[in-house]
Amino acid sequence: MSLRLSALLALLVATPKLHAELPDPDEWELENGYETRLLYIHALANYAYDPTAQYEWERLQYANNALRVNSGSVSSDELLTEVELNLNEPLNEQWRFFGQFRREAFRRRPVREDQLLLGLERQLSRSTAVYLGVNPEFGKEFLDIEGGYARYSDDRQQYLRVGLRAIDLNWESKNQEGGLQDQGALKLNWAVRYGLGNGLWLYSEGLVGQGFERSFPDATESPEQSRHDRNENRAELRLSRVGEDAMRSLWSVMVEWYDFEESRRFRSPGFDYDYENRQLNVGVEHVRMLGERHRLRLLAQFVDQTAESRGFRQHDYDRTDVLAGAFYEYLWPSSGLTIAYAAGRPDIVYDALDTEESFAEDGYTDKLILGWRYSFSANAEIRASLSQEVSERGFGGGAIQFQMTF
Repeated sequence: MSLRLSALLALLVATPKLHAELPDPDEWELENGYETRLLYIHALANYAYDPTAQYEWERLQYANNALRVNSGSVSSDELLTEVELNLNEPLNEQWRFFGQFRREAFRRRPVREDQLLLGLERQLSRSTAVYLGVNPEFGKEFLDIEGGYARYSDDRQQYLRVGLRAIDLNWESKNQEGGLQDQGALKLNWAVRYGLGNGLWLYSEGLVGQGFERSFPDATESPEQSRHDRNENRAELRLSRVGEDAMRSLWSVMVEWYDFEESRRFRSPGFDYDYENRQLNVGVEHVRMLGERHRLRLLAQFVDQTAESRGFRQHDYDRTDVLAGAFYEYLWPSSGLTIAYAAGRPDIVYDALDTEESFAEDGYTDKLILGWRYSFSANAEIRASLSQEVSERGFGGGAIQFQMTF
């Protein structure tokens, strides 16, 4: 393996998962972002990947080595952070090393955990292969293993990759809290990209299945928590239509689904809860060149989110957001200057058991965005932006994006 791949893997340091603590009654992490009116303007408009960059990522993620980083300010003390690294390194005519790392630190998601998978792929025929990967966590109880089947086109830009992932495979025998696993987490993991003809492309990815169910009968080894169940599922479907050059003309329609359930029981009274959070996002984007130097990007998004807690901080949360954005870019041979406007209308209702904590938010909110990008080569590009919250009358945050294949 080349030195540059080894250096990238060295950056992927596993973060130990800590023992359970009692939830904070004043700032519960599962409710982070509930009151943020700009929550989805940040994530789905201002800091979202350009659809051309997204198209290139999907096209090359199993054909080349690829890295992308996206980081933007969402509050005075938090950053939206996305890091994805795909390694696809041939070892000989039949074997290939692969590595997949994903960090998704979103306020719109209730939990934030890194995902890492390293392994080998064995070619069976010209177009098919099987693979086996593991997640070498520092804590042995959090080791994951995935095996699956893959089918590729000759250039590996069309693919079907399906695997079964066992999460925290050794948890019961290796955990330090005397925990028993009543049900292990087992997920179907897939990625599909397929050309439908006439410039039309289908893309889908997801991680769906059963979550874990755990009990902690020994109070001396687990002094706070007595039970913990969790299941997290996600899936995405995208249909894109491109002209001869995706930079000049591209349509993209996307549906994203997310479902999170967690139940926890504690030995201290008043902290038990059953929590659910479901999100559905539907979006459309269009990119078009106007002449040789003017580029227009338009987007529209609809988000429907429902959440509820029974027990600790009991509440019902309903939110819908309608978003729109217009991005104009003036181009030079290796760079571009963007002026953009993004707006949204959130409708938020939070009904708490304690009526004094209930609230409702709606109205119009928007951002002005100034951006710049520079292409180091056809394989590497950086983007930077600053924004101003117009309706909120405050600084909207800065962002950096970097994407490359190698």
